[in-house]
Amino acid sequence: SRRNFLKLSVGSAALAGSPAAYAKAADSVAVPKRKFGRHDDMVSVFGIGGHTLYLSGSQEDANEIVARAVDLGVNFFDNAWDYHGGEAEVYMGNALKGKRDKVFLMSKFCNYHNSIERAQTAAASVTMLDETLKRLKTDHLDLWLMHQVSHNDLEDAYRADGALEAIEMAKKQGKIRYAGFSGHTDPQLNYDMIDRGYEWDAVLMPISSVGAMGSRKYEKLVIPICEKKGVAVLGMKGFGGSRRTELHKQTSAEKVLQYSLSHPQLCTQIMGIDKVDYVNQAAVASMTKPFTVAEREAYAAQFEFAPGTPEFAAQYHGEKLYEEGSCCLRRDKENA
Repeated sequence: SRRNFLKLSVGSAALAGSPAAYAKAADSVAVPKRKFGRHDDMVSVFGIGGHTLYLSGSQEDANEIVARAVDLGVNFFDNAWDYHGGEAEVYMGNALKGKRDKVFLMSKFCNYHNSIERAQTAAASVTMLDETLKRLKTDHLDLWLMHQVSHNDLEDAYRADGALEAIEMAKKQGKIRYAGFSGHTDPQLNYDMIDRGYEWDAVLMPISSVGAMGSRKYEKLVIPICEKKGVAVLGMKGFGGSRRTELHKQTSAEKVLQYSLSHPQLCTQIMGIDKVDYVNQAAVASMTKPFTVAEREAYAAQFEFAPGTPEFAAQYHGEKLYEEGSCCLRRDKENA
């Protein structure tokens, strides 16, 4: 049967561990999709992150990655206004030329959350959105996120002339379909953003097979309220994030997706992909059976370290969260 053939292909690729073996196995894959929260849209179980796509090195390489991903059934693409000074959106917009109707496209606005002198108003957010749309060569986003909430961003969202006014303005203008937020420093704040009452469509949070950035706290606190409210759960930092490369060797694309997809509320895990080889690996991994709850807990227990140990520091506080050269600099970074 096709199912048994795919299992054999996936197993052979994993054993061979070569780019050619993964490419051959991926040719037989149609990346699965899951329902986008309370909405009827179906999104691929892993998505392509724009920050890392830019690191592929050239527009030609980015084009190749995106084309391969779309061919394999990947339809979720993530970006942000400030990734690499806007060039990440330019790369993705060019790579998606002729493919826009095949994808679910997301980006983020940052004027409530960075060190750039940018007015913290709804109008300024929509201007930022217009710049994003131009770079991505589209007239609308499927999903627009308030980027990396922390500190006083709960009030920035709900206050007059805040982020929610920007979101509603953009919806009325037909520039976005859905809205959400991302956050990876404060799970309680993620919870409070939802609990305050706005009907968010999605939240992007750490869902990490190695427990990076305190992802277990997000899973225990935030996922249940997302399920209750019908908010789509999007995962990130599956390998620990690009600046935690010491964690990458502890896991694999297969384990990342077995772990994240064991949460039925999660619809998409954003993967940092800068090579076509990694698209193939992720596509093959998407066909593996997710962990059971017991398997997930047993796997996670391997990566639980005591506070104060070097291993704990590597997981959670291995570097300043907001440092010069990072993708998003807070106006109050000295307090980060």
